[in-house]
Amino acid sequence: MNKKTGELKVHNLLRTQIIPRRWEPFGTRAGIISGEQILGAILLIFAIGFNLWLYRLEPTAQIDPNDNNFQYALVERTNQIWDFAHKTCSYNPVCFFSYLADHWVPNWNEGYNLPFYYSHIPQIGIVAGFRLMSRITSHISLFTFYHYVIYLLLCLFPLSVFLALRVTGLSFSAAGIGALLASHLSTDGLYGLDPSSFLWRGYGLSSQLFAMVFLPLALAFIYRKKILPAILFLVATTSGHIGIGIMAFLSMIPLLWQHPKKILLISLPAIAILSYWLVPAFLGDNFHNFSFWDPVWKFNSYGAPETIIRLFNGDLFDFGRLPIFTWLVFVGLFASLFTINYSPFVLLFLFWLFLYFGRTTWGGLFDLIPGLKEFHLSRFIVGVHVAGLFLVPMGLEWMVKFFKPHSFIRLFAYSIIGIVAVLSIYPQTIRYSTLNDTLILRANGNFAKQSKDANRLVSTLQELEKTAPGRVFAGRAGWGKDFKLAETSMLMHLGNFGLPTVLWMPETWSPNADTEQYFRENFIEDYVLYNFRYVATQADLPKENIQPFWIPIKESASWKLYGVLTQGYFSAGVRPAVVAADKYSRGNVVRLWIQSDDPKNGLYPELSFDTKKYPKNVGLPNFKMLDEVTFQVPDGSRHNLFAEPPRYTTPLSSASSPSSLISVTSQSSDADMIFRTTVEVKKDCTECLVVLKQTFHPSWRVTIDGEPAESIIVFPFFIGIPVTEGTHAIIASYEPSIIKVTLLVLSLVVIIFLVLFWKRVFPESK
Repeated sequence: MNKKTGELKVHNLLRTQIIPRRWEPFGTRAGIISGEQILGAILLIFAIGFNLWLYRLEPTAQIDPNDNNFQYALVERTNQIWDFAHKTCSYNPVCFFSYLADHWVPNWNEGYNLPFYYSHIPQIGIVAGFRLMSRITSHISLFTFYHYVIYLLLCLFPLSVFLALRVTGLSFSAAGIGALLASHLSTDGLYGLDPSSFLWRGYGLSSQLFAMVFLPLALAFIYRKKILPAILFLVATTSGHIGIGIMAFLSMIPLLWQHPKKILLISLPAIAILSYWLVPAFLGDNFHNFSFWDPVWKFNSYGAPETIIRLFNGDLFDFGRLPIFTWLVFVGLFASLFTINYSPFVLLFLFWLFLYFGRTTWGGLFDLIPGLKEFHLSRFIVGVHVAGLFLVPMGLEWMVKFFKPHSFIRLFAYSIIGIVAVLSIYPQTIRYSTLNDTLILRANGNFAKQSKDANRLVSTLQELEKTAPGRVFAGRAGWGKDFKLAETSMLMHLGNFGLPTVLWMPETWSPNADTEQYFRENFIEDYVLYNFRYVATQADLPKENIQPFWIPIKESASWKLYGVLTQGYFSAGVRPAVVAADKYSRGNVVRLWIQSDDPKNGLYPELSFDTKKYPKNVGLPNFKMLDEVTFQVPDGSRHNLFAEPPRYTTPLSSASSPSSLISVTSQSSDADMIFRTTVEVKKDCTECLVVLKQTFHPSWRVTIDGEPAESIIVFPFFIGIPVTEGTHAIIASYEPSIIKVTLLVLSLVVIIFLVLFWKRVFPESK
């Protein structure tokens, strides 16, 4: 072999390592470690190590000021349900997991079954990991363990990007550059993949973080048409965050538009695995609130003109710094003109950029896509960001390929690019994180001074909850803003411990979330309506804010605790009318009812979502909401809600009231999953109800004297239980639905089938 032939073989070997001709993302045929591999590994290690150092204070936080309050509370609740499920299900694994995946969360908005609609696999995984860790050491709390998990996920995101870029066929060096840049997007708080979405001083979107670490790999395997790994990472992405999962599913359109069969082969098994969650959530959409308190830009996004301006001035990728990342995205777009293999990711970028325009540009077209009618379209910034993370290293590799015959020059070029990236892009991230660290240290210091006293408040409320359960009012926009533990409002903090708090909306999915905001602080009947049994305030609350019906219970140096005489979670009522409405038109009619004397008089109109069967129960007055302000009566006439509000009159005799005819003699609860009461109903109690002040959902099961019984929705969105004469034992229990349990078994069967027979089903994966 002459010298020239030998050089050609070596060159071909290096070329195979840099841009594999077939799918070999993690190695080379010859097993030789090249300079490009070494450089890629160095860049990846530096990217991860830099994150581990830069964000080292994240897991030391003692209290959260952002959405992590909500996320951690779900973890804490899952930990509670773990014990409840073990007690209830014994050794039945399907029953056990069904409770972990679908349980009642009493913390906010009169309770809601958040895991029924919201991601729950991250919470289950964290609790399982914590319980396993607890067998090794008891020196770490669930709160700290949770923060270490999200810290590691954030720091290891470059690894996900690196592996995804290798799967797509990029060289080790290009993938290393992608990893180097992965954690350094910058926006003005647009809820994308930038650090501000996840850090302590940011938004605490840890659920999005769980999906984000799997999203690049899902897209890469979809692009490579590797069916089984694409299915698994698509499921993992969706399990972390259903919104980002929807984005991953939709991304198959630009990536595989020429291969519709592949789209079906990937999406159908993934949907089957997720069916236990997605199908019940879709069928239960009526009981998922569409909030009018959420700002409209979340649903509509920003429109084409504003988005294009933000793209070209750098605000989508480089807010607060030179738009270097943005320029590199454009290089990647330009490179597609010469490299056909990159074109699917150009389509991916344009696809998400156009969708990010939102309803402001495209109007109601989004309603044609399942799941997007009520989706926050502003979150499509994630799609724009992840497409950019692929385009940047693709563009750089296209530029560097001109040095193909000179491997040393090529490595030198990548090294220079890496150094320039660190020097030009990293300072913005460092500045943001430096202030983040300062705020964490300050909050931790303040927490250390106040926590002992605050813990006494929590333990006092937990003890009171055992004997006299009720919700906790700790202020809101007024004096509640000044009632803090460190830098966090106490009303946010208390929900972390399973205490049922009110008037803070970390989520607006509960049908009670919107109308609860009409609570009036100086009306005792509103406390009775919602069972706001305890009031926690700062110690120096001005006297004019203290209501005369607040009864002092206990106080300390930083807080005071009051009680209010309420009826508990069960109360007597009567059904005076039926109001037919949908979830979009019920807000005002409920508001007027709350602010009338009807709740005080025990009048709870039935709310019927079945508007096609109107009028319902013709023995009662019927009102049908045509929109938010117009209602119709059975004679066909229409009326303005504010000019002629519906009048609810009791079907009882004028000398009677619900409380005089129904006596609630006892009530108790078990983990806020089972509520029990005993009632005595007197003779001639027409249309009488026992009202459970928890948010109605079809998954609640009611028995009267051991027999299944009917439950209805009553205003504001509580559980109404019709009762007849006599003494009755009533049990209301939250249970995963039969369809959910059935589909859960189907999901397990699909997973087992794929594990055992994937090589036969997907022969190209051999």
